[in-house]
Amino acid sequence: MRPPHLIIVLVIIIITMAMIIGTLQYARRGGVTKAISIGLVKVPSNAPRIIVKSVFNNGSQIPINYTCNGLDVSIPLYISNVPNNTKSLMVIMEDLDAPNGIFVHWVLYDVPPNVTEIPQGVSAQYYVPGVGYQGLNDFGKVGYGGPCPPAGPPHEYVIIVLAE
Repeated sequence: MRPPHLIIVLVIIIITMAMIIGTLQYARRGGVTKAISIGLVKVPSNAPRIIVKSVFNNGSQIPINYTCNGLDVSIPLYISNVPNNTKSLMVIMEDLDAPNGIFVHWVLYDVPPNVTEIPQGVSAQYYVPGVGYQGLNDFGKVGYGGPCPPAGPPHEYVIIVLAE
């Protein structure tokens, strides 16, 4: 049985995800992965953006070790340009082209705002010291679940970082 505060956090995440999904539709601009900073209010175009990088470039293929055909380990992320007043970060990785709609591969939340690197291979546990909490992915498991698209055209994945 989950403690009541976990249920509240999960409900907040679900509501946030529903709001984000509608916002993300504009982000479908060809690329295997993108880093997007989105708030729940309109953000001025000149506002600073959180910068997220990984070991591969935007628009390139995700290396096999980070997929279900390889080691299926989580992608290392490098985060910078986090606003000074940030309380925590949330990271979401999604497949925008999954057959049944957007598919969530990874959810991290309550990430400390001073975290500049989320290492490769974050363990599949609910709480990861120094990283934060991991939610359920659409595979029904806690933590990262690598890309595993069916045969056909390449899928587009986005990595979203939100600051609270």
